[in-house]
Amino acid sequence: MNIGLFALSAAALFSPQDLLIHGGTIRPGVTASGDGRLVALDPVPALLVRDGMIVASGDLDRLRALGPAAAELDLEGAVLIPGLQDAHGHLLGLGEMLEQVDLVGVQSYSELIRLVTAAAENLPAGAWVLGRGWDQTRWEGAEFPHHAALSEAVPDNPVLLDRIDGHAVLVNHAALELAGLVGEDRGEPDPSGGRILRDEAGRPTGVLIDRAMGRVTRWLPPARKEDVRRRILAGVHRALAVGLCCVHDMGTDRLTLEVLSQLRDEGQLPLRVAAYLPGNSLLRVNELYGLAALGDSRFQVAGVKLMVDGALGSRGAWLLADYTDEPGHRGLQRFEDSELVRLVRLCAEAGLQPATHAIGDAAVRQVLDAYGVVAGELPSARGFREGPVPLLHRLRPRLEHAQVVAPGDWHRLAALGVIPSMQPTHATSDLRWAEDRLGAERARGAYAWRRLHSAAAPLAFGSDFPVERPDPLEGIYAAITRQDAEGNPEGGWLPDQRLSAAEAVGAFTSGAAFALREETTRGSLSVGYAFDGTVLDLDPFTLDSKSAGQLLGAKVLLTLVDGEIVFDGR
Repeated sequence: MNIGLFALSAAALFSPQDLLIHGGTIRPGVTASGDGRLVALDPVPALLVRDGMIVASGDLDRLRALGPAAAELDLEGAVLIPGLQDAHGHLLGLGEMLEQVDLVGVQSYSELIRLVTAAAENLPAGAWVLGRGWDQTRWEGAEFPHHAALSEAVPDNPVLLDRIDGHAVLVNHAALELAGLVGEDRGEPDPSGGRILRDEAGRPTGVLIDRAMGRVTRWLPPARKEDVRRRILAGVHRALAVGLCCVHDMGTDRLTLEVLSQLRDEGQLPLRVAAYLPGNSLLRVNELYGLAALGDSRFQVAGVKLMVDGALGSRGAWLLADYTDEPGHRGLQRFEDSELVRLVRLCAEAGLQPATHAIGDAAVRQVLDAYGVVAGELPSARGFREGPVPLLHRLRPRLEHAQVVAPGDWHRLAALGVIPSMQPTHATSDLRWAEDRLGAERARGAYAWRRLHSAAAPLAFGSDFPVERPDPLEGIYAAITRQDAEGNPEGGWLPDQRLSAAEAVGAFTSGAAFALREETTRGSLSVGYAFDGTVLDLDPFTLDSKSAGQLLGAKVLLTLVDGEIVFDGR
């Protein structure tokens, strides 16, 4: 396709000059149909943008008359959709991963050791070897590894390798020694909310889960500000390249918050970022009050991320009943009920949105219980579209991941005004082993997008990058098909939970905007909205479960934020 007419001068991109967009398929977004399902709005021929806002939509000649001096962006047959958002990502983690040993897709422990050994050969003795992405469920036997072979191959450098879900690490003997975890078993208990895997002799295997990871991570050299800045920028540019206009950054620590704020002030932040503070380690009154009022449309502190359990792949997700493939184990609980209520209350009183990580059904229930308690305690205030509603409802509390929800709790999300913030590619990554962990009956409530879409507030979709790849088109594909990239399983895993293309795209656009209470200003290409757009070489709204595979080969041509081209993929 000839897209040469896309070109605009730098002056046209970064000045308040009007911008007229036409010449392709312009999809304004989605709307609710009579039965409550999301459907695509009809395409429009042209848009007129002024100072980053859409001021007119419709007939091209009429818009030319309204903006006679406008620069023109001819799409040349391409497709413009509302700017895609990731409602749950980790920008610093994405930048860090680009600098570490890439273990995603590694098919055996021996292959992992080979890659780590090669990396260690380029480092001085004593320097840390860091990597991310291993997944033992891909290996023969699917068992967690023992550090012995890794320690023999890399004896002189401490090694720390994050599991794909970020909720477990594999470390070698040198790292265990730093942490004081070598020698005979001394009967040391696991830390609360964590787990140290041990061999038959009671010695640590090198796999540490959730809060146990801190025994080793505390020995890592602290990141310098220039390192954080470099990694954040790398993550930002990767996000723009896959068509993202906004990222809800989960667990933004102090230094990252400072770097993002400086980048915004310097005009060096081309991506919208909504930061969620790490609530498990940063929740004191004097550090929360006033933060909700800071920021602007490019960078804001939106809320606080709390983590009440771990991940399903490392058996840290907290379940109501035992894991099917590990009887006697139900995962890891991070908070007592009263402590979680206290933290949610503190978030709400500070005007910050609680966004709580809950993967297992026991964790989900604890979060819903806590939200219910706090909602009942706080005074009512007028919502955006609703009448008087409790303050917590007005803040739109979020349930991050919501991977396993007990049937009796499905209706509670809507009753409490809770937004399911979910990641479609988690389901297609986990489908190989999810039923082994959960059993067939309990799996019916897992990754249940259709069920939660029908019973709750709008879905907000993301990827949880770098746990998954940041490409939202892969997430849309997963939501439509419930299949992996190879098309397995045939017909999709639990296909009754598939979404339509409009519902899937809506969750990455208007649903994500709703989660930030920005549904009247972003998430649509309608008059009065900020002009954030993603230009593709196909129309995702025309796809179904049989044709959605085209998304995996689709190309992002342009990413625009506030009417500026911030990524050019031509």
